[in-house]
Amino acid sequence: MGFIFRPIARRLYKAWLRSRLDNYNRSLTAIAAQRENDFHAERMLHRAVSTTRSKLQSL
Repeated sequence: MGFIFRPIARRLYKAWLRSRLDNYNRSLTAIAAQRENDFHAERMLHRAVSTTRSKLQSL
C-alpha cells in the first residue's frame, strides 16, 4: 500500500522544489534590479539555486 503514495510524494516534492527555485530566482532578480552591494546574500541565493536545481534534476 505504501508504494501508491510514493509517486504522489515525489510529485509534491518536485512541485515544492520548483516553488523554491522560483522564489530564489525572484529574489535574485530583485537583488540585481536594486543594484545592491549585498554580495553575500546574492552568493547564498546562487548556492541555494544550484542545490535546489541539482535535487530537482536528480529526481
